[in-house]
Amino acid sequence: MEKGSGITLPLPPQPDTTRCRGSRRRFRVAALLAGIVVLGCLTNLRLFSYRLRSPVSEEPHSVQGDHLNPWESITPSPELEWHPCYTSINPSFLCARFTVPMDYTSSSSSANNNSASAGKVHIALLLLPSQTHNHTQTHSSPTSKLKQPLLLNPGGPGGSGVALALLGGPALQKVLGPDQPILGFDPRGVGFTVPRADCWAAPPPPSCKQHHHHHHRHRTRDGGGDCEEDVAGGMLRRLQWESMTRDFGGLNESDVATRLIDAGHRGVNRLCGEKDRRLKEEGGSSSILGHASTQHVARDMKGIVDAWERWVGKHGAGEDAEEGLKGKLVYWGFSYGTYLGATFARMFPERVGRVVLDGVVDGELYETPLWRESLVDADKVLGELFRYCVEAGRKCDLYRNGDTAQDVKRRYDEVMDRLETSPVTFTHPEHFYPVFLRNNFVKQLVFTTLYSPVKGFPGLATVLNIIYEGKYELLGALFQDAQLLCTVAGNPLVTGTMTDAQRAIMCGDKTQSVNMTLPEIRSGHEALAATSQFGDIWMELMLKCNGWDIYPSHPLPATELSKTNKQIETTHPILLLSNTYDPVTPLRAAVKTALQFKDAGLVEQQSLGHCTISTVSRCMAKVLREYFTTGKVPPPPRVDGKEEFKGEWTRCGVDEVPWGAAGPDRAGVETVEEREMLEGWRALQTIFWRMQRWATADREGGPDMEAVMSLARSS
Repeated sequence: MEKGSGITLPLPPQPDTTRCRGSRRRFRVAALLAGIVVLGCLTNLRLFSYRLRSPVSEEPHSVQGDHLNPWESITPSPELEWHPCYTSINPSFLCARFTVPMDYTSSSSSANNNSASAGKVHIALLLLPSQTHNHTQTHSSPTSKLKQPLLLNPGGPGGSGVALALLGGPALQKVLGPDQPILGFDPRGVGFTVPRADCWAAPPPPSCKQHHHHHHRHRTRDGGGDCEEDVAGGMLRRLQWESMTRDFGGLNESDVATRLIDAGHRGVNRLCGEKDRRLKEEGGSSSILGHASTQHVARDMKGIVDAWERWVGKHGAGEDAEEGLKGKLVYWGFSYGTYLGATFARMFPERVGRVVLDGVVDGELYETPLWRESLVDADKVLGELFRYCVEAGRKCDLYRNGDTAQDVKRRYDEVMDRLETSPVTFTHPEHFYPVFLRNNFVKQLVFTTLYSPVKGFPGLATVLNIIYEGKYELLGALFQDAQLLCTVAGNPLVTGTMTDAQRAIMCGDKTQSVNMTLPEIRSGHEALAATSQFGDIWMELMLKCNGWDIYPSHPLPATELSKTNKQIETTHPILLLSNTYDPVTPLRAAVKTALQFKDAGLVEQQSLGHCTISTVSRCMAKVLREYFTTGKVPPPPRVDGKEEFKGEWTRCGVDEVPWGAAGPDRAGVETVEEREMLEGWRALQTIFWRMQRWATADREGGPDMEAVMSLARSS
């Protein structure tokens, strides 16, 4: 199929940004769509300003209250109670607010999820029912004879499953089948789940006593109450801090930059620690910052599965359509979501139904202070840019007649060297302010495109060629308009994304406290730089946990990773997926993890990028549909040498490569079902391109990747 023929998101046209006021109703769906995209990608403030051509209609059965955050109007419950929501996007969407204990080790929490004496977490759930369900039934019972819903985690950590289900639910049903319910949830600390992991929102004053409802003290928007956190003010302070720390430069620039970056992360961690202590003084175990680890989320997922079964039984929905999946987890996790899925499988092997781990994280490595092997294939992905550019010829803007891949690489190196020795300034052609184009900005852009080469390589080549030819003003679209910030504070979809969830989850998962000295930071950076030229970007992500000292009073029992040779036997085998070259979760991690689980299947997609969704593959789509439908997995991998993780396992070809040339599986007539599956895959590819998180290490002000793609299309 031709490049770009897949589904595109229904985003409204680019607005006139000269004003910061307008009708609230006029902005509702526009702000919704823009904000949901931002749930995954915080670098594109341009997305905040989309407008709508017509207002949102009021649905008679929808949740009353704020249409951007329907969960504020839903009473939390330890049982699932579904309410129509976001019906202007899809009339089938249903929302619920599910209550779980903050601290699973607390006797009061385990006895009663809704106990007023125990801290609680209210998880935001969004369900897209199967297309075969009975629409004539009441909103509390959307179907008869349900399949187990597919739970989602897009990665991060800190990614929003609600966002993925809202944007990608229909596309997922095209890939997996119309009878597959899709269930997105925001893990604790993330998005619309409360309390939020937000170190910047000032906690309620001491005058607020413990009898106030816990979730009211952590609302995701600034409602103006005396006992509510100042979320909007905290967000603006966060943006101010990010603006200041961007001036520090990159870790590879100087020892001064290294000291400043480390001090900055320690400062934020100190802020989080002070917030945690203040909340504990008010309400005992009421701070989410020490209870956001992956083991907590895995227990939450078990609770969601159990609540689903209770709901099915209560509303007479009948037996599950799939044999042996009652009370079992059906799940697709990407990137960090693979660590979450593997953790669930280790903790509750008897509850595994269909679990797909896509873009597999080495769990043993993830729990250490330094992820030394994550980038082993990153430079290989970059090397493919030069090869594909030559194959594309004049379609690639960095190509010159007669070029070899080495010629294109030399041109790339010249651009990066020039920016390192002579940073460029130019006046923004539209918004009239000076732009400072630095090496580390372009390097971040390059690293981001490695996540999805099919989407990113054409635009990257255009940007590099513009710099090579010195036409810097053409890059104005990559830089944000600060005027858009005036619309941010009032949008709960935006304020809900600017959290410290990634920090709280990632640091809470460490098996040892991280307190690297400057010599240790330099040594770690050198080790990563020896593996990849992007080691400085990755090392800064590692530094987010330096000085983190927030831990639960009663930690959950540790789970065993690969410390034993005994394989974990799950009720049903899990399925692991990986690209041949993944910039941050290499194939070797998938092989290693597959060997830890009995009968686990492994499929290598012969492509580039982060997670298999980065490249369209008819073969992989069929593997997934068959697995979720029947449970069939390919044979377990057979390794020749455990050190190199080389051996035999199932491989899938792809249907596209950068610049749209045909892949090896291009041949053959597509059936209607295949065409539907590939359209859904392309839509998911676009969504994930906009939801890349690890690439930016959660820093604001990165390159506008939508503008990168626009430059490629216009060239």
